[in-house]
Amino acid sequence: MKKIGIYALLVAAGIIAGAFGYGLYTNNSSPSDTHTHLSEDGKTLYTCGMHPNIIEEEPGDCPICGMKLQPIKNTSAKSSAKKSERKIIYWRAPMNPNEVYDKPGKSRMGMDLVPVYEDEASSEGMVTVNGSVLQSMNVKMEVVKTGDLSLNVVTYGTLTTNERKEIYINTKFSGWIEKLYVNETGAKIRKGEKLAEVYSPEVFAAEQEVLTALKFNSGGNGTASEALNNGLKKLRLLEVPEAEISRLLNEKSVNRLITIKTPISGTVLHKNVLEGERFTPNKPLFRIADLTELWLLADIYEEDLQKISKGDLAEATFTYKPSKIYKGKVSFIYPTINSKTRTAKVRIVLKNNYGELKPEMFANVTIHGNKISNAVVVPENAVIRSGKQNTVIVSLGEGKFKPVEITLGIYSEGFYQVLSGLNRNTMIVSSGQFMIDSESNLKSALKLFTSPKTVNEKSDTTMNMNGADKKPNTKMNMKPDTNKKTGSSNEKMKSHENNDDEKSLVRTGVIDVKSIDKNGDGFVYQDFMDWNVISDKDGRCPVCGMYLQKVSIKEAEKNLTKHGFKHK
Repeated sequence: MKKIGIYALLVAAGIIAGAFGYGLYTNNSSPSDTHTHLSEDGKTLYTCGMHPNIIEEEPGDCPICGMKLQPIKNTSAKSSAKKSERKIIYWRAPMNPNEVYDKPGKSRMGMDLVPVYEDEASSEGMVTVNGSVLQSMNVKMEVVKTGDLSLNVVTYGTLTTNERKEIYINTKFSGWIEKLYVNETGAKIRKGEKLAEVYSPEVFAAEQEVLTALKFNSGGNGTASEALNNGLKKLRLLEVPEAEISRLLNEKSVNRLITIKTPISGTVLHKNVLEGERFTPNKPLFRIADLTELWLLADIYEEDLQKISKGDLAEATFTYKPSKIYKGKVSFIYPTINSKTRTAKVRIVLKNNYGELKPEMFANVTIHGNKISNAVVVPENAVIRSGKQNTVIVSLGEGKFKPVEITLGIYSEGFYQVLSGLNRNTMIVSSGQFMIDSESNLKSALKLFTSPKTVNEKSDTTMNMNGADKKPNTKMNMKPDTNKKTGSSNEKMKSHENNDDEKSLVRTGVIDVKSIDKNGDGFVYQDFMDWNVISDKDGRCPVCGMYLQKVSIKEAEKNLTKHGFKHK
């Protein structure tokens, strides 16, 4: 009886002590102290910092990168208010959830706006971030504005001759060059100036025929008159100068040499003959161009073509005189695209009265297109571009944010034109939005994980039956651990030895990679996040928990140098 009484007193004392401790705990804790996300059954969830889509019910390692899973912070807004007292966060259009407003009214389609409550915001993709966390994330916000969007295009171009003021000098007859008046490339000549004197047996014979017809035509012979007309026609078809034909009819004597003159003023770009050389009709003698006006051919990318139109002002600078700006206008936009560079040519006419510009010069070009007035614009760094969609993070106030999909228009000088999805005076995140967007994606993954249990249980059962899920299930492990007590001391000794080995993997000072390779196979194992963690055998990084990667000694030394570590 005495023993029973003693046991009863001990049990009573334990109950009293437990109740007292529970009372202290409940008084010192509050609902705001909860820092982890719980699943439907109240268990803490764990995720990988590198792969937020990996979510587990128990702590462990990430199956992708091997990093230790961390408990998920609870960012959902808990509301204890009744449904009648729910707080409205913002208003949205019923047909377009991305069309949000800060007060009730009508949508762009004329429909009444729908309120979104605080306890519903998480299902809408909203994220709540603490103020101190916002500061540590360096989140900056600004208001969406409307303004003029300048359509300036900065590109490059190359000078070339004006095709309309460039000619080839050739003849319709063959012969020999008797004398060259212009005997060098680059010579400047004026219209009507002599280029060369040539002898052509073909022209000489045609002039003789004209003289013979003149003698017979003096007697009023009709046949001679027809022969005269045919002879003169032949000379004109051979493009004998009219001055030479007039001299022939007046002086009635054949001139052995024909003088060739230039029809335009310009510069000789190419001289293709020498004195005494024979020429033929298919061989150009000179190439002459007027260089007082040049064409600048600028390359324009496909996305910038919509900014340019004929008549736009263009400015060009050249490296030989970068302080001087040459102005011109866009005179033509070529109709084809280069398949390799994906650019189109734009022609700009530049004056060159003083001869400072030379063909084939390289130019930096700025084309001033027309402005788009009253456009809704956002900074370039505020847009999250994933390839399939463009997103901005909208600030709803009180640390609440929501990703909104937008449609972009023209880009110019660090700003995008917004065609739809945003309105003026909307507060958006301009810096640090990637952190908020990743948190939003994490919440989406949590939704999938905390879906009804029946679906999860079926999928788990299916995976276990197929043998696909090789990970051991701690719940189903019914094998008793009989060696738990006896093996605890051995486990402590092993863990102490492992800790010593892990500390030695973190290399400091000047790292001798070759000495780490103890087996002499020329390879070591290195962590690709903490580069100074190097081992001679496979394992995990003691700092981040990632698997070590096998690399050669040279690759390991190269990685150390690249990331600021010293090695022998």
